[in-house]
Amino acid sequence: MALVRPIVAQHYNYGIMMHSFHIICACFCFINVVGNMVLSILTDTSIKRSCQIGDTYCEICRRNRPAMAWHCKRCNICILRRDHHCFFLSRCIGLYNQRYFILYLTYIFISLSYSVIYNYYYVLTKIDEYDLVLSVFRIINPFFRYMLTEPASIKDVYVLFLFMNCGLIFWSGLLFAYHVRNAVRGVVARDSRLKRGINTKMFKENLRNVFGIRWYFAIIWPFADSPLPQEYVLKNI
Repeated sequence: MALVRPIVAQHYNYGIMMHSFHIICACFCFINVVGNMVLSILTDTSIKRSCQIGDTYCEICRRNRPAMAWHCKRCNICILRRDHHCFFLSRCIGLYNQRYFILYLTYIFISLSYSVIYNYYYVLTKIDEYDLVLSVFRIINPFFRYMLTEPASIKDVYVLFLFMNCGLIFWSGLLFAYHVRNAVRGVVARDSRLKRGINTKMFKENLRNVFGIRWYFAIIWPFADSPLPQEYVLKNI
């Protein structure tokens, strides 16, 4: 955005209000992506002490644990309400950092969708629509380049990056939809295959169990103070 936005704004002659609006939107998305990513990594959701009366027993950690806690072989510790181990963040997602992880996916998806619009208009400043169509065909079908007299150029690189951005949107969108669906259903990844519909009466409660009692602030600001409901925490520790 730092490289693309000034060129697009100059070419299409944005007004000062529209220019300021896009700067604010870009900064808002950046803060939410980085903030939620860092808090997903730094928030510890592992079991620190053995439960007096646990539902299960971990042979590796040698301690009692709640029913929804599972041992992670990579982290080598039991995780409270373990959802999965994120390879990208190198951190287990569980009771206390699921909020940040889901919001990280949310704002990654929003940011990529926002940036692909800028990238599209940026590409149009470099090539016309006819060349854009030819570049698309050359990327989709490499044999098509032998049918054209015009050789491949930097224009194809611009279009290739636009394609990659669209692919990342699709990938992040699938992750976003999958984890949000689990959150509103009140299940973790290992239970997601259960045929359980969305109970509208439990919808708000499930949101509070993931994003905290002030979830309406948490979803727009990563540093918002939004503790989980006390009864829900006690049930999972």
